[in-house]
Amino acid sequence: MLIVRELMLGPLRFSELAKGVGGAPTDVLTRRLRDLEADGVVQRRELERPATGTVYELTELGDELEGPIMELGRWGLNFY
Repeated sequence: MLIVRELMLGPLRFSELAKGVGGAPTDVLTRRLRDLEADGVVQRRELERPATGTVYELTELGDELEGPIMELGRWGLNFY
């Protein structure tokens, strides 16, 4: 859920994503991204020149999670 939350703001490089999810171990983050890719929630995309590298972004299916994640966030505010 943290990965999806971070990607709701737009595409991110692996290092940016790692920072956003609290510095998760590289192997754990890699495994989660692969699972989300296999499930069609996240996709990898190569940046166009002059930029270089790979970014991760939500697919249309992943975008559909925005509503439920926002609602969970609102619900969680009851505990602050």
